[in-house]
Amino acid sequence: MKSAVVRLPAKTVPETGERLRPLWIPAAEALSVKQALFAFQGEYAISEDTLRRLIDKHGIANRSVTGGSWRVSAPALAMALDGDTAALELLRQDNRDHPDVARYFARLGIPRP
Repeated sequence: MKSAVVRLPAKTVPETGERLRPLWIPAAEALSVKQALFAFQGEYAISEDTLRRLIDKHGIANRSVTGGSWRVSAPALAMALDGDTAALELLRQDNRDHPDVARYFARLGIPRP
């Protein structure tokens, strides 16, 4: 007898199954998929497939309509690539003033709203 693989719905925390809080992405930190690939290619050398997997896993992008273009949060992408889930959770809670979050904005040269 085969065991069924349980897949959590998108935008859940794999460890707990809790739904992720939607990420607010202001225009100053939003990148398209192509822009994100270009901006992070030197430091991380990620492929488009890897970027899309990170978007799905961490919920670091949104789109206004189904099938529309992704708006990727540059600081959230940097956090995901660095494996800094604590900073990513703080960003998800809109705590952009926390030092662990602010350093990503400073590193990327993005003004905090």
